[in-house]
Amino acid sequence: MSTKGQIVIPANIRKKYRLEKGEKLVIIEEDGYLKILPPTDLRTLCGSWSDLDPKAVRKQIEDMRKEDRY
Repeated sequence: MSTKGQIVIPANIRKKYRLEKGEKLVIIEEDGYLKILPPTDLRTLCGSWSDLDPKAVRKQIEDMRKEDRY
């Protein structure tokens, strides 16, 4: 890890998961581990649960992200 807290993802892993320069990643802390994941596009989840409104889900996620910033 650099002095700025930056990490390097090895080239073979970037290629395997098709990670591009400048792409945002999600870091989740779970059970003492850090998981690094590409963000999920909500459109890929549409239809998974027929009773969910994608716009309402997006708004809820945006609201939750705003709360975490402060």
